[in-house]
Amino acid sequence: MTNREAPLLGGAAAVLLLGRSGHQGTAGEGLESLAEAVRATGRYAAVHTAVAERGLTSMPDGLEACVRADARRILVIPVFFGRDRSLIHWLSKAAVRWSRDRIEPVPEVVFAGAIGEHPALGEAVVRAVAEAEGGSPTRVDDFRSLEDPPAWSEIPPQKRHVLACLGPRCTSRGAGNLYVHLHKRLRDRGLWGPEGVHAVQTGCLSPCNLGPTMVVYPEGVWYCGLTEKALDRIVDGHLLGGVVVEEHARGPGRHEHVEGRW
Repeated sequence: MTNREAPLLGGAAAVLLLGRSGHQGTAGEGLESLAEAVRATGRYAAVHTAVAERGLTSMPDGLEACVRADARRILVIPVFFGRDRSLIHWLSKAAVRWSRDRIEPVPEVVFAGAIGEHPALGEAVVRAVAEAEGGSPTRVDDFRSLEDPPAWSEIPPQKRHVLACLGPRCTSRGAGNLYVHLHKRLRDRGLWGPEGVHAVQTGCLSPCNLGPTMVVYPEGVWYCGLTEKALDRIVDGHLLGGVVVEEHARGPGRHEHVEGRW
């Protein structure tokens, strides 16, 4: 992607399996099992995993991990289902920006097509269907109870509601780790729980170029360009003290970037 050298093989290449939140699992078990299969071939200097959205290890994190393995070529494999070509197009552009901002040496980055469009996927589905033919039916005895938890039918009491964006673009800017930091800060300040702050992660909220973003209700205040330091100020000033932190707040039409934070 960054030069026109001939493809490099074996130890010069690394693989980055890029999943989405639905295919990652809480601890990344799904992607990691695929990574183990690729590692078992012994063809690559390193095999890493990352997620495009709603995860802790973003694509830039994964690319950096490949660089630390001295890879001169990084093969990015989108483990996506469905024809989300616009997302892959944006991710490819983000990889070019990542390459542009790096100090030499800059590895070559190659994107494969999404797994969901690969011809071999049909063969795997046919095999899974055949295996299901001899499977056991799901029974009542397979569950402790058929009732869902009562909390699933209740809107939790809350003083404020925080929507934290973990869409692809915010995730690429570190939103996953910021969300973990936010939860910790809320608990440290005694704001988590009934009558406190109900914070949840979301998909893309837009505007993406101002990310990482989050919105605080009932005030409807947008906070953009978030960092851990900014979150600390927002938790103490707004969520605890009730005063909007204007330095990090944005409203309609306010799109300026603040020097040193972008």
